[in-house]
Amino acid sequence: MNQVRVCPPALPKATVWALYAAIAMPLLYFGTQLVAAPFYPGYSFAQDTASMLGTVESRHPWIFNLGAVLTGVAGVLGAFGLFQALRTVTWTALALLVGLAVVANGVLSLKAGMFPMPDPQHASWQFLMFPILAAPVLLLLALWRQRMALRIYLVCNAVALLLMVPFLMHRIAPVFAEGTMQRLFALVVFVPVGVAGYALVGRVTETMK
Repeated sequence: MNQVRVCPPALPKATVWALYAAIAMPLLYFGTQLVAAPFYPGYSFAQDTASMLGTVESRHPWIFNLGAVLTGVAGVLGAFGLFQALRTVTWTALALLVGLAVVANGVLSLKAGMFPMPDPQHASWQFLMFPILAAPVLLLLALWRQRMALRIYLVCNAVALLLMVPFLMHRIAPVFAEGTMQRLFALVVFVPVGVAGYALVGRVTETMK
Protein backbone atom coordinates (compact mmCIF):
# COMPACT_ATOMS: atom_id res chain seq x y z
CA MET A 1 0.00 0.00 0.00
CA ASN A 2 1.41 3.35 -1.00
CA GLN A 3 1.97 5.86 1.75
CA VAL A 4 0.77 9.41 1.24
CA ARG A 5 3.09 12.08 2.56
CA VAL A 6 1.25 14.53 4.79
CA CYS A 7 2.77 17.98 5.14
CA PRO A 8 2.76 19.63 8.58
CA PRO A 9 -0.32 21.89 9.00
CA ALA A 10 1.86 24.95 9.57
CA LEU A 11 3.78 24.50 6.31
CA PRO A 12 1.31 26.03 3.82
CA LYS A 13 0.88 29.18 5.94
CA ALA A 14 4.64 29.49 6.40
CA THR A 15 5.09 29.06 2.66
CA VAL A 16 2.62 31.86 1.90
CA TRP A 17 4.42 34.27 4.22
CA ALA A 18 7.76 33.27 2.71
CA LEU A 19 6.35 33.96 -0.76
CA TYR A 20 5.30 37.40 0.43
CA ALA A 21 8.95 37.90 1.41
CA ALA A 22 9.94 36.98 -2.15
CA ILE A 23 7.49 39.58 -3.45
CA ALA A 24 8.96 42.15 -1.05
CA MET A 25 12.56 41.53 -2.13
CA PRO A 26 12.62 43.70 -5.29
CA LEU A 27 10.35 46.28 -3.66
CA LEU A 28 12.81 46.66 -0.79
CA TYR A 29 15.78 46.79 -3.15
CA PHE A 30 14.47 49.63 -5.29
CA GLY A 31 12.43 51.32 -2.55
CA THR A 32 15.46 51.62 -0.28
CA GLN A 33 17.35 53.51 -2.96
CA LEU A 34 14.48 55.92 -3.54
CA VAL A 35 14.32 56.70 0.18
CA ALA A 36 18.10 56.95 0.67
CA ALA A 37 19.02 58.95 -2.45
CA PRO A 38 17.83 62.40 -1.21
CA PHE A 39 20.34 62.19 1.65
CA TYR A 40 23.32 61.77 -0.69
CA PRO A 41 24.30 65.18 -2.15
CA GLY A 42 24.42 65.12 -5.93
CA TYR A 43 23.49 61.47 -6.23
CA SER A 44 22.74 60.26 -9.77
CA PHE A 45 20.79 57.05 -10.39
CA ALA A 46 22.25 56.94 -13.89
CA GLN A 47 25.90 57.37 -12.89
CA ASP A 48 26.26 56.14 -9.30
CA THR A 49 25.94 52.61 -7.94
CA ALA A 50 23.46 51.75 -5.22
CA SER A 51 26.17 50.92 -2.68
CA MET A 52 27.35 54.54 -2.62
CA LEU A 53 24.17 55.37 -0.69
CA GLY A 54 25.55 53.40 2.26
CA THR A 55 28.88 55.23 2.48
CA VAL A 56 29.90 58.11 4.75
CA GLU A 57 29.21 60.51 1.86
CA SER A 58 25.51 60.09 2.67
CA ARG A 59 24.00 62.07 5.52
CA HIS A 60 22.11 58.95 6.64
CA PRO A 61 23.92 55.87 5.30
CA TRP A 62 22.03 53.62 7.71
CA ILE A 63 18.91 53.93 5.53
CA PHE A 64 20.50 52.11 2.62
CA ASN A 65 22.42 49.66 4.79
CA LEU A 66 19.32 48.68 6.76
CA GLY A 67 17.35 48.37 3.53
CA ALA A 68 20.03 46.12 2.04
CA VAL A 69 19.93 43.87 5.11
CA LEU A 70 16.12 43.69 4.92
CA THR A 71 16.38 42.90 1.20
CA GLY A 72 18.74 40.06 2.05
CA VAL A 73 16.48 38.70 4.77
CA ALA A 74 13.53 38.84 2.37
CA GLY A 75 15.60 36.96 -0.19
CA VAL A 76 16.54 34.15 2.19
CA LEU A 77 12.97 33.77 3.44
CA GLY A 78 11.62 34.07 -0.09
CA ALA A 79 13.92 31.29 -1.25
CA PHE A 80 12.25 28.94 1.23
CA GLY A 81 8.81 29.89 -0.05
CA LEU A 82 9.79 29.48 -3.68
CA PHE A 83 11.29 26.06 -3.01
CA GLN A 84 8.22 24.84 -1.14
CA ALA A 85 5.80 26.16 -3.76
CA LEU A 86 7.79 25.24 -6.85
CA ARG A 87 8.22 21.62 -5.86
CA THR A 88 4.46 21.26 -6.28
CA VAL A 89 4.66 22.31 -9.94
CA THR A 90 8.08 21.05 -11.07
CA TRP A 91 10.89 18.70 -10.12
CA THR A 92 12.16 19.01 -6.55
CA ALA A 93 15.75 19.29 -7.78
CA LEU A 94 14.85 22.26 -9.98
CA ALA A 95 12.91 23.89 -7.14
CA LEU A 96 15.97 23.44 -4.92
CA LEU A 97 18.25 25.08 -7.49
CA VAL A 98 15.90 28.07 -7.67
CA GLY A 99 15.89 28.32 -3.89
CA LEU A 100 19.69 28.21 -3.69
CA ALA A 101 20.03 30.85 -6.42
CA VAL A 102 17.70 33.22 -4.55
CA VAL A 103 19.56 32.51 -1.28
CA ALA A 104 22.78 33.58 -3.02
CA ASN A 105 21.15 36.88 -3.98
CA GLY A 106 19.92 37.35 -0.43
CA VAL A 107 23.35 36.66 1.05
CA LEU A 108 25.04 39.24 -1.17
CA SER A 109 22.39 41.80 -0.22
CA LEU A 110 22.94 41.02 3.46
CA LYS A 111 26.69 41.49 3.07
CA ALA A 112 26.21 44.75 1.21
CA GLY A 113 24.31 46.18 4.18
CA MET A 114 26.46 44.67 6.92
CA PHE A 115 29.77 45.74 5.35
CA PRO A 116 29.28 49.13 3.63
CA MET A 117 31.86 50.44 1.16
CA PRO A 118 34.81 50.81 1.33
CA ASP A 119 34.97 47.67 3.51
CA PRO A 120 36.67 44.99 1.33
CA GLN A 121 34.08 42.44 2.47
CA HIS A 122 31.38 44.47 0.73
CA ALA A 123 32.33 43.11 -2.68
CA SER A 124 33.59 39.67 -1.61
CA TRP A 125 32.02 36.28 -2.37
CA GLN A 126 31.57 37.20 -6.01
CA PHE A 127 31.30 33.49 -6.84
CA LEU A 128 27.68 33.85 -5.73
CA MET A 129 27.05 35.85 -8.89
CA PHE A 130 26.94 32.62 -10.90
CA PRO A 131 23.80 31.22 -9.21
CA ILE A 132 22.29 34.72 -9.22
CA LEU A 133 22.78 34.90 -12.99
CA ALA A 134 21.24 31.46 -13.34
CA ALA A 135 18.11 32.32 -11.32
CA PRO A 136 16.06 33.91 -14.17
CA VAL A 137 16.65 30.90 -16.43
CA LEU A 138 15.89 28.46 -13.60
CA LEU A 139 12.64 30.29 -12.85
CA LEU A 140 11.70 30.11 -16.53
CA LEU A 141 12.22 26.35 -16.54
CA ALA A 142 10.43 25.83 -13.23
CA LEU A 143 7.37 27.88 -14.22
CA TRP A 144 7.21 26.90 -17.89
CA ARG A 145 3.86 25.13 -17.52
CA GLN A 146 2.18 28.05 -15.80
CA ARG A 147 0.18 30.89 -17.35
CA MET A 148 1.14 32.14 -20.79
CA ALA A 149 1.64 35.74 -19.61
CA LEU A 150 4.07 34.62 -16.93
CA ARG A 151 5.94 32.45 -19.43
CA ILE A 152 6.26 35.32 -21.92
CA TYR A 153 7.58 37.64 -19.21
CA LEU A 154 10.16 35.11 -18.01
CA VAL A 155 11.31 34.40 -21.58
CA CYS A 156 11.78 38.12 -22.29
CA ASN A 157 13.55 38.54 -18.97
CA ALA A 158 15.93 35.65 -19.67
CA VAL A 159 16.73 37.05 -23.13
CA ALA A 160 17.44 40.47 -21.61
CA LEU A 161 19.81 38.86 -19.12
CA LEU A 162 21.66 36.97 -21.85
CA LEU A 163 22.10 40.22 -23.79
CA MET A 164 23.57 41.86 -20.68
CA VAL A 165 26.09 39.13 -19.83
CA PRO A 166 28.81 40.33 -22.27
CA PHE A 167 28.64 43.80 -20.74
CA LEU A 168 28.71 42.41 -17.19
CA MET A 169 31.76 40.29 -18.04
CA HIS A 170 33.47 43.38 -19.52
CA ARG A 171 33.82 41.65 -22.89
CA ILE A 172 32.06 44.58 -24.58
CA ALA A 173 32.49 48.26 -23.80
CA PRO A 174 29.56 49.41 -21.64
CA VAL A 175 26.85 51.33 -23.45
CA PHE A 176 25.38 52.81 -20.28
CA ALA A 177 26.90 54.34 -17.17
CA GLU A 178 27.67 52.08 -14.22
CA GLY A 179 24.63 53.08 -12.20
CA THR A 180 22.30 52.46 -15.14
CA MET A 181 23.83 49.05 -15.89
CA GLN A 182 23.52 47.99 -12.26
CA ARG A 183 19.83 48.85 -12.14
CA LEU A 184 19.10 47.18 -15.47
CA PHE A 185 20.80 44.08 -14.10
CA ALA A 186 18.73 44.34 -10.92
CA LEU A 187 15.55 44.48 -13.01
CA VAL A 188 16.31 41.07 -14.51
CA VAL A 189 17.52 39.31 -11.35
CA PHE A 190 15.42 40.86 -8.54
CA VAL A 191 12.06 41.47 -10.20
CA PRO A 192 11.52 37.87 -11.43
CA VAL A 193 11.81 36.68 -7.83
CA GLY A 194 8.92 38.92 -6.83
CA VAL A 195 6.89 38.03 -9.91
CA ALA A 196 7.36 34.31 -9.26
CA GLY A 197 6.39 34.77 -5.63
CA TYR A 198 3.23 36.60 -6.64
CA ALA A 199 2.30 33.95 -9.20
CA LEU A 200 2.75 31.16 -6.66
CA VAL A 201 0.93 32.76 -3.73
CA GLY A 202 -2.46 32.08 -5.29
CA ARG A 203 -1.60 28.45 -5.93
CA VAL A 204 -0.45 27.82 -2.36
CA THR A 205 -3.45 29.68 -0.95
CA GLU A 206 -5.79 27.38 -2.89
CA THR A 207 -4.25 24.31 -1.21
CA MET A 208 -5.10 25.77 2.21
CA LYS A 209 -8.85 25.99 1.48
